[in-house]
Amino acid sequence: MRAVLRTLGALLLCAWLAGAALAGTACSDAPPKPASIQQAFQAAYRTHQRLEALQPRIALLGRVGQDLSQYGLRYSHIAFVQKDAASGQWRTTHLLNGCNSNQSALWQEGLANFFLDDLFAYEALLIIPSPALQDKLQAIVSNHERIQSMHQPLYNMLAYPFSEKYQNSNQWALELLSVALAQQAGLTPAIATRKQAQQWLKLTNYEPSTLKLSPFTRLGARMFRANVAFDDHPDERRFADKIDTVTVESMAGYIRQVDAASSSEVIR
Repeated sequence: MRAVLRTLGALLLCAWLAGAALAGTACSDAPPKPASIQQAFQAAYRTHQRLEALQPRIALLGRVGQDLSQYGLRYSHIAFVQKDAASGQWRTTHLLNGCNSNQSALWQEGLANFFLDDLFAYEALLIIPSPALQDKLQAIVSNHERIQSMHQPLYNMLAYPFSEKYQNSNQWALELLSVALAQQAGLTPAIATRKQAQQWLKLTNYEPSTLKLSPFTRLGARMFRANVAFDDHPDERRFADKIDTVTVESMAGYIRQVDAASSSEVIR
């Protein structure tokens, strides 16, 4: 029991130390609700326990930020997770959209913060790449300059996967993953740009999720959301009400396709 309390205490400390980095799906000045805080810590603890049992060098972690069931989706956001060598704590690395803006930044924070928001459901999708891919991926994600080089600060929640104009959170993670996959395949020279990453994704048959959005829905989103745009999407797809974008589900399917030794599980 004492070990459990020590672990929970460490998670609480990480959350409060990184209080300014609350990962969210909504913008609000209101403090988190006590029930949400409790659920976030519980989700963080369950995830911590599973990671401790599996001990991956690096993995991917999806969360349920909002209800996307009308689009046939469950998870809204993905991050890389690995153990910090100095503190021994599991920390996430991911791209977050600034509140009420079309800008984004890269964040590193603890598991409690990853879940500390008014999420739709407090569960996680844990994807563990094969050991060989983990080796490549960990070296890349641990390199600050490398992860920044694949970051486009101009954020679009529904960014088109094969355009460099914008980027959403899952797209950044997918493009970084493609760098590791290309290295593993022995591609020379290595992927150095987003354009090259997207070419690799096309070559290896990545398939984005397609959302059916009417002109009325698109107009409303564009008018009232600073972080939504559609001008990067091909006209023929957009005018057919088909919006292709990178989702957690499309990433999970792609990883199963290109990394047969990978595994995934839901943590509830």
